[in-house]
Amino acid sequence: MLPPRPPSPKSASASPVATVQLAAGARNSIAPRLDPYELATLNVGRGEPPEHLFRRLLGAYLAGAREFAVRERPTVSSGTREVVRTFCRRTRQPEIISDESGVLHLRDLAFESPIPLDQRLARMGRLVVEFHREAVESWAHLPFGADGYWERRDDEIDREAWYVERVAAIRLDTVGRRAEWLGLWTAARSLERIADHAVGLGEVGRRLVDLPNGTGPVTSLRQFHSQAMEHLEGVLNAADGAAANDLLDLGEALLSSGRSLADRMLPAVGDGTMPPATAAAVARILESIGRTVAYTQDIAQVTLDRSVPAAEADGRASPRRVAVYPAPTP
Repeated sequence: MLPPRPPSPKSASASPVATVQLAAGARNSIAPRLDPYELATLNVGRGEPPEHLFRRLLGAYLAGAREFAVRERPTVSSGTREVVRTFCRRTRQPEIISDESGVLHLRDLAFESPIPLDQRLARMGRLVVEFHREAVESWAHLPFGADGYWERRDDEIDREAWYVERVAAIRLDTVGRRAEWLGLWTAARSLERIADHAVGLGEVGRRLVDLPNGTGPVTSLRQFHSQAMEHLEGVLNAADGAAANDLLDLGEALLSSGRSLADRMLPAVGDGTMPPATAAAVARILESIGRTVAYTQDIAQVTLDRSVPAAEADGRASPRRVAVYPAPTP
């Protein structure tokens, strides 16, 4: 998720156009994928919204840039500095190494991580499950003290996801390993999206119980969410294509169950038993759980796709996963 909107950058730059320039040798395309040591130069346009600059920085990071030069004329504004600091905080982890003459120069000092990516993704999966369960358990408690709690928790998972996605994107050209890296990227992106829905569950669910007739649907919603988390845990631990196929069947059944649950709950709006505001909250929660199941299905499909096709074809052995989460050091 994007950070809260920082103060708008004020710039007297003569050019209103925001651009990204890549160092020599970079691919010339709309969405270039950089070599890991290339420099990305970002020129801040006059009046450019801060969230736009954040997205461009993140795009260069995910594409593989190790160094970043953020230029603004005649000088770097306080708003731009705030965006850069937010970017450094929310990624793993570029740091500002110089600040002079209207240029902020960043370098990724943590690029060579000693932790294998499969371990990072396994940890990320555990964090996502814990985050979801914490969000739903919070419905029975008083609200957390500070606003933005769920967004901050989500930032922790985004940081892990963006690092994994970045390294996987850099390695996509590895001979004979493209499918593995693509599977890794897909799993990380799906977990990132699943975590986003925990934010909605934490915020909307707590409001639901305070709405008229809001406590009535809570038990059914909790049960549906619990089944979705069991499905996610099963997919994260699936060891072969056969297990993934069974879990894909379970996911389809869960999605069908969610549609039936919505049909059963939401018609109550028409007969006056569920006020519109309560119905809207219930619909949003059902949508978040349903999308969580759908993204989990994407991870299960990765596991199935990575089953050894040759073993399945010749019948010598049951198909097994080569490595959905490959472990080469970045």
